[in-house]
Amino acid sequence: MTQPASIFDIVDEDAKRRAIEAARASVAAGNVVDHDVVVEWLEQLLAGKKVPPPSSSGQT
Repeated sequence: MTQPASIFDIVDEDAKRRAIEAARASVAAGNVVDHDVVVEWLEQLLAGKKVPPPSSSGQT
């Protein structure tokens, strides 16, 4: 008896393509967060602090 497909087995190729295009455009527009800023944020989370995620500066 085969297992039914889960939602994780179904890939909407068109939605995937649109998401990749949107992500590339966002990076090209400078909507990124510096690696060191993300590391600092993750360390704060690991220390038990409830801090919001860093926002992009609009600059690379």
